[in-house]
Amino acid sequence: MGRSTVQKRLSAPRVYAVPRKPRHGRFLTKVGPGPHPKELGIDLVTLLRDYLRSVSNAREALYVLKNRYLLVDGVVRTEKSFPVGLMDVIEVAREGKVYRMVPAVGRLLHPAPIPDSEKGLKISMIRSKVTVPGGRVQLGTHDGRSFLVDDPDAYFVGDSLLIKVPSQEIVSRIPLEEGTTALVIGGERLSSLGKVVRVIPGSFSVRPAVELEIGQERVLVPKELAMPVGMPEPPVTVRWVE
Repeated sequence: MGRSTVQKRLSAPRVYAVPRKPRHGRFLTKVGPGPHPKELGIDLVTLLRDYLRSVSNAREALYVLKNRYLLVDGVVRTEKSFPVGLMDVIEVAREGKVYRMVPAVGRLLHPAPIPDSEKGLKISMIRSKVTVPGGRVQLGTHDGRSFLVDDPDAYFVGDSLLIKVPSQEIVSRIPLEEGTTALVIGGERLSSLGKVVRVIPGSFSVRPAVELEIGQERVLVPKELAMPVGMPEPPVTVRWVE
């Protein structure tokens, strides 16, 4: 038997901000392989129908995909199970609308409308750094991208990259350091923006953390949940505020 292509609404990952009751239909399209894990991504049918509300049902969503009207990070996507996630740029060509998937209060992914001037830019957070044959360094980011760089001391895990899409050209590095603006991408402070006060190294028994100044408060968040987005201010839209 092949892989199941549907997912029950009731047991869908928490990242799905959709109604769970049967009157809305029992099933969703199941997220397939792609740049985001299933716990952090949503499929294209749900994106078009429930998030963007560009279509009213799955059949219309498949029509949009088949006719190559949907672009993710500047690339046409036609596979209904392709996952979209944090900071992805979504363009519906036939409508002339562009969105960025950003956090909002209570949910990781919300399609925030953005101007055309932003659709060619994206922020990707560095999750891994390894040396490859030839002495070059390969960076892996939260959205499944890989970058080969020559200077091993110029980039660190936890930093972010401002890149051009779809060319994947690095525009600049956004370091995780004092004075940087960071976006909280998980936990009870989800979608909050704050200034980095200090980065606290981890140890064998203590996870690394970041102290952020959010409004008049200073809070600690796990390092992996503090995404650098600007030095000092974000160059693109990074969250949704109602």
